[in-house]
Amino acid sequence: MTDIPFGALSPQLAADEDGLRAAYERVFARGWFLNGPEASGFEEEFAAATERSWCAACANGTDALVLALAALDMPPESRVVLPAFTAPPCYHAVLAAGCIPVFAEVEEPYYTIDPQSARRMAESTGARAILAVHLYGQPCDMPALAEVCDEFGLHLVEDCAQAHGTRLDGRLAGTFGELAAYSFYPTKNLGALGDAGAVTGDRDSLDERVRLLRQYGENPRYVSVMPGMNSRMDELQAAFLRLRLTRLDELVTARRRLASLYTAGLAETPLILPVERPGAEHSYHLYVVRAGTREESSQDERARLIRHLSEKGVGTAVHYPVPGHKQPMFGLGRADVDGEMDLSFSERLANQALSLPLWPGLAETDVERVCAAIREFYGL
Repeated sequence: MTDIPFGALSPQLAADEDGLRAAYERVFARGWFLNGPEASGFEEEFAAATERSWCAACANGTDALVLALAALDMPPESRVVLPAFTAPPCYHAVLAAGCIPVFAEVEEPYYTIDPQSARRMAESTGARAILAVHLYGQPCDMPALAEVCDEFGLHLVEDCAQAHGTRLDGRLAGTFGELAAYSFYPTKNLGALGDAGAVTGDRDSLDERVRLLRQYGENPRYVSVMPGMNSRMDELQAAFLRLRLTRLDELVTARRRLASLYTAGLAETPLILPVERPGAEHSYHLYVVRAGTREESSQDERARLIRHLSEKGVGTAVHYPVPGHKQPMFGLGRADVDGEMDLSFSERLANQALSLPLWPGLAETDVERVCAAIREFYGL
């Protein structure tokens, strides 16, 4: 039995229950479920919260990435540089936007795209964009990536799906690139009660393109001026998100507090713990440790630790077990792909990464129980 689950939504939603019910009743009474005042209200409020000029809501985070890339109007099969170690939706979105993924290595100890690797890939492949993924809530080295983009004339898009509330040198993640894409999947730092996403930016021309693309490229209605898609945030999710947005800072603070307890409680173990980039405010969408040494790449230690924690009633997860360049869909020739010849650190991460329970509402005593179980595993 797992009595400390890897994730649990009900405790997180308990504080919002009355407000969520009121939001549902408001939408139901209005009888307007798409393209209504809740979605437009959320767009205005989220743009302000993320310090951008506009926000275009959509159906999910993957669509947000597709819309952002498609809005840049790059030629078909343009190459997009992204980290090899990332969530699968990133490279699926690149493909869905008609582009070719170019995998770059990630930095140790931050696990985000290495600007020098990105530079090599931009120069060698003629890439047209970099997708900067703020993995786990850790900000990328955005000034260095911006320099690469300036040098080669590349677009810069941020994937903030795991980075609501993340900052670098006091500046919010999502404010460095031309566009930023967000997911509001229920487990995110800012989660809906279903799927939802958004694109943010400053240029009015990109705002117009994203809004056209998300609704069949129509202008006016039923007249498509460009190929588009159906990707709209429904009124219920928008209403729920408007409520939860008011508590985002509180939720991120709770995550950072739990992360600090893990870091203190695991300091004497052999695990490789998260390291915050200098100047960063990591939002800890996930607390990810590495089981193993900095040199070896075996999954054995992680597998044994997972079994031990399971026996102790602790749930865990692996984010992510297969790096992008090792995905079977590329090896079988179903998609073109490019990237660094040596992506060994991404491969080592895939074999070592282990996510521990971390969510607002998780008791501090439960964090100590997880730490105690891990210390026991290592004989400490």
